[in-house]
Amino acid sequence: ICCLVLFFVTIGLFNVISAIFVESTMVTAMTLNAARKSERLSNTKLWATRISVLVRTLFEYNGLELKENMSEEISNVSSMPVEESVFQAWIREPEVVKALKDLEIPTEDHKYLFDILDNDNTGSILVSQLVDGLQRLRGDPRRSDIITVDLMV
Repeated sequence: ICCLVLFFVTIGLFNVISAIFVESTMVTAMTLNAARKSERLSNTKLWATRISVLVRTLFEYNGLELKENMSEEISNVSSMPVEESVFQAWIREPEVVKALKDLEIPTEDHKYLFDILDNDNTGSILVSQLVDGLQRLRGDPRRSDIITVDLMV
């Protein structure tokens, strides 16, 4: 009977050691994922290239052409209204879907994106609203986002 008790205690001890090892591995993996995500979200080059792709394709979709240097036309670009029907067709373009995915905007949100970005309910959004809204949608919700919603209601 003594051998049987020793066997079960040994198995139990190895079980506890394994659980501690698995837990520490999971915590380390979650920490690494959080650090990588934070690094991606703060990558200004990624943001600039993807947002320029989005704005350029939006202009092309409207039949307009931008100069090579978008910053020269920033006042024209930011005040251009985009109707919902144009936006909904544009959002399905493969290049747009890829850019939004790179910016970590969930694919599930794409069909509701116009309603999310049209904060003044005018039926159209400005390119400046698009840029600002996409920047706010990136990443996980923060406490400040929840407080802002509470204050709006």
